[in-house]
Amino acid sequence: MTTGTIAITGGAGGIGAALVRIVQSQGGRAVSLDVKPNPEAFASHTLDLTDEAAIADAFRATEALTGLVCIAETNARGRVETLPWEAWQRVMAVNVRGTMLAMKHASPRLQDDAGIVLTSSVSAHIGTDGYVAYNTTKGAVLGLMRAASGEFSPRNIRVNAVSPGWVDTAFTDNALAEIPGGQAIRAKAGGGHTLGRMAQPEEIAKAIAFLLSEAASFITGTELIVDGGFMRNR
Repeated sequence: MTTGTIAITGGAGGIGAALVRIVQSQGGRAVSLDVKPNPEAFASHTLDLTDEAAIADAFRATEALTGLVCIAETNARGRVETLPWEAWQRVMAVNVRGTMLAMKHASPRLQDDAGIVLTSSVSAHIGTDGYVAYNTTKGAVLGLMRAASGEFSPRNIRVNAVSPGWVDTAFTDNALAEIPGGQAIRAKAGGGHTLGRMAQPEEIAKAIAFLLSEAASFITGTELIVDGGFMRNR
């Protein structure tokens, strides 16, 4: 059961929107922070996760939190030799800096015994040619999670990460649209998972809800890989 008020970056689409629905269905209040509004949420702040002032304002307007979930992310296709520096900076700014800023400004609002869940990826563990920026940020998120779990421990605030495999979302579709033969790759992607399919957003959101719940009261500093067996033979 996920109760209280949960702030969710990236709460307007995909995994974030699914988590909003789960929180609200269990009697909690979901606060979405995203570049798009989410009318289903208890409160919705439309902002860019690279804008620290906007993030600070959103959390100042938020009531006491029982949880923070950082899902917002972006991607850029490019290899080490070819990726424009501006694209590298943008991916870092959203995926790493945005996550850090959300934690920083949520902290005064987080109740003792709250839960924080960051979103990494199996891409933190495997190399994906042409996605050097995304892979790098997902490894950085795991480092941030481990460091923050110690820093928040005096308040009994638990900090964990969820690492999905392929998830059937618009984010995945947009990434594949940039690749020649992307549709063929999408058709084969499910076969890379032991369960033979991509995850649905709700399945990742349920794992996040578990980490926020009382059932996970002794779990912190941990990465929960939710990948349908994608990493099993890697």
